[in-house]
Amino acid sequence: MGRQKAVIKARREAKRVIRRESRNHKMREEDSVTSLVHMSGIESIGMARDSRDTSAIEARNEVQEQYLTAIETRQLIFATGEAGCGKTFLSAAKAAEALIHKEVERIIVNRPVLQADEALGFLPGDIAEKFAPYFRPVHDILLRRLGSSFMQYCLRPEIGKVEIAPFAYMRGLTFENAVVILDEAQNVTVNQMKMFLTRLGENVTVIVNGDVTQCDLPRGVKSGLADALERFQEDDDMISIIRFSQQDCVRSALCQRTLSAYG
Repeated sequence: MGRQKAVIKARREAKRVIRRESRNHKMREEDSVTSLVHMSGIESIGMARDSRDTSAIEARNEVQEQYLTAIETRQLIFATGEAGCGKTFLSAAKAAEALIHKEVERIIVNRPVLQADEALGFLPGDIAEKFAPYFRPVHDILLRRLGSSFMQYCLRPEIGKVEIAPFAYMRGLTFENAVVILDEAQNVTVNQMKMFLTRLGENVTVIVNGDVTQCDLPRGVKSGLADALERFQEDDDMISIIRFSQQDCVRSALCQRTLSAYG
């Protein structure tokens, strides 16, 4: 009998271990799925609340300090400079912070889509699914700062706290009570930039990021970012222009070395 009880006890313990490992594995799978919920059109149900990155948003160099100050004090910020200077990360992180603190009602993100002249209609799915590959760089930062559960909630069409606004669907819209991010702005045309900037309403912080040295527009088509930098040449109480250089790259030493090699 003693041996039989020991066997039964061992079997029970083995089952408990298997169930525990199964639960842990399931939680790991859910964490992976959560980050892609709206990118793939899948909506999870009953997912456990997760944590968000609450680390301080700090400048790593003088120009980043100017950039953060501009986001906090100006309504329209143009930031131009080489890759890896933190333009996208800092703008998205500050937008998430403003949303969490209820300083704004929503975050609106735009990145130009050059393929098929913004003709997203050829891609399957709704507007969020069509734009998902282009939204990804900003999405990943918002996901980290908002947490996947809250991000999931914000992306729901009926909630609309995080919105995607491709140029093909922008005409006639007005952006209000929001942080609006236009990323990769060097790839918008002059007319697109004008249309974007005339969508802006009350209580908005508008952040226009880009690198005029990496313009992918067809030859002979002027970059809307380059044109805007000529029109808005100096800072004032509403507008700030931030210019990053190769030395401001913080992505990695290798990235900085690459910029130097191609400079």
